[in-house]
Amino acid sequence: MKNLITNRYYTGSNINTLAHAGYTQNDSFVTFKQAMKHFEVTGDMLKGLKGLGTTLCFYKEEINKETGKKEKIRKLFTVFNVVDVERVIQENTSNKEAA
Repeated sequence: MKNLITNRYYTGSNINTLAHAGYTQNDSFVTFKQAMKHFEVTGDMLKGLKGLGTTLCFYKEEINKETGKKEKIRKLFTVFNVVDVERVIQENTSNKEAA
């Protein structure tokens, strides 16, 4: 389970989250913005992805403005299976051609 663009494998609880969602080691994922850039499509072409994403997290060190101390802040992001992205793009392309 890795990110298609960065070629980095997911680690920690993110592996468990993706496995629980039914994905396997061979699956690749992208974020919404990565999908738009990589597949050279607009957000409208990806509308069918809503509800197909899996929310993952990472921790980023930031300085707390009130205390001035470094804190680990949990950041959430959503990834989409590349197979789902390609299918949605194909469906939307077919729908536009039929119209």
